[in-house]
Order: sequence, then structure tokens, then C-alpha cells
Amino acid sequence: MRIIFFLVLICLAMAPARAQNKKDSQGRRQGAWVKYYPDGKTMLYSGQFKDDRPVGEFRYYFESGKIKSIVQHETKERSYAWFYFENEQLMSEGQYVNQKKDSVWKNYNEQGFLVSMETFKNNRLNGEKLIYYIQNQIETGEVKCAQLETYKDSVLQGRYVEFFSTGSKKQEGAYNQGKKTGVWETYHPDGSVATRIKFREGKAYGYAYAYDEEGTELYKSYWLDGKRLDAKALDKYLIDCKNKGVIPEE
Repeated sequence: MRIIFFLVLICLAMAPARAQNKKDSQGRRQGAWVKYYPDGKTMLYSGQFKDDRPVGEFRYYFESGKIKSIVQHETKERSYAWFYFENEQLMSEGQYVNQKKDSVWKNYNEQGFLVSMETFKNNRLNGEKLIYYIQNQIETGEVKCAQLETYKDSVLQGRYVEFFSTGSKKQEGAYNQGKKTGVWETYHPDGSVATRIKFREGKAYGYAYAYDEEGTELYKSYWLDGKRLDAKALDKYLIDCKNKGVIPEE
């Protein structure tokens, strides 16, 4: 009887294992699946399949056994994911569409503070990326933007802004295909313009100006192809422009 009892216990213990990792006659995964690290003991992931497609919740693990990520498959195309540091703090969260990052993703540091928010389409940055001050969150619990970037297909395109921790603008400009373009300005903490310079194809050109808090011009310099011209070089360049009938600023 004792032998029969132990055989029953062994069969009961093996029953869940037999119910896992099943394939149908067409070779498609069906039902509960569990995969292990090479040691054969530590779980790598667990979840459910239907007709070889993941459904419901999947959990992935570090070799320590702690949760690495949770993916909730909501439809055939769409899922939501949470990724974790090994200290169990949330690292990032966002949506996948057809297994590619989509819409807004949030990113955190190992202490749980919000680091950034990024907008994706087809697994590439498309739209605004916001980077946040950590110190404000630590000291006051306020989430304040430190930097705003705009992307198209993971390349900087459009508005760019940096902010002081008070919330006022520190610098503002724009990008075109990853290169600085147009007028860029920096600001004093009170919001007045500190400097103004123009860019074309990522290179500074024309006159650049610096101002004090009252708006008084402190100095100006001239830039050509990203290089600042000294007085002698500037005089020569202006003479050449005049002789050729060219407007220096253009």
C-alpha cells in the first residue's frame, strides 16, 4: 500500500507538467507553456498559447526568480507590457501593436521616479519625447519637464525645448532631419532672451547676439559654416560679399 501511495503522489506531481507545453497535430502550441533557463530549474517565462499565438498574461523572470516583465496580450495585434529592474521597481511600460512599440511609453529609474515619456509608431520614435527632472520629484514630488524633443522615424525633427527646474524655458529651437535649423535662443531664468543664433543644416551662420536681463545687447559675433569669424576674417568676408553683391546673412 505504501508503494502505491507514493506512486499516486508522483503521478499527481507530474500531472501539471504533462498538461504543459502541448502541441496539436499541426505542431501549434496550445494551452499552458513554461520555459526554463539552461539549468532546467529556474523559470524563464510562463504563459498560455492558443493556436501558436500567445494569449492573456505572460510572465518573464530574471535568473534570480524575480519578475523581469509582464506582457498582457489583449488582442491578436495589441498587448501591454511592464518591464522591471531586478530590485522590483518598474522600469518601463507601454503598448505594442503587432509586436512593435506604439503610442506613449513611460520610463523610470531604479528608485521609481519618472525619467521620460516617449511616443512611438512602428517601433520608432514619432512625436514628442519628454525628459523629466528627478530632483524635483525627490524633493517636492513634482514632475517637471527638463527637455522636450520631437522625432520623426527616430530622427530629431521639429521643436526642441529645454527648461529650468522652475518650469521656465532655458533654450528653444528646432531640428530638421536631425540637424539644428532656424533661430535658436537661450533664456535667462526670468524668461528674457540671453542669446540668439541661427542655424542652417546644423551649422551656425550669420550674426549671433547676447543680451542681459534688461534686453541690452552685450556683444555680437559672426558665424560662417559653424565657425566663428574673428575681426580680421569677418572684415575680409564682408568685403568679399559686397564685391559679389551677396547679402552676408544669406
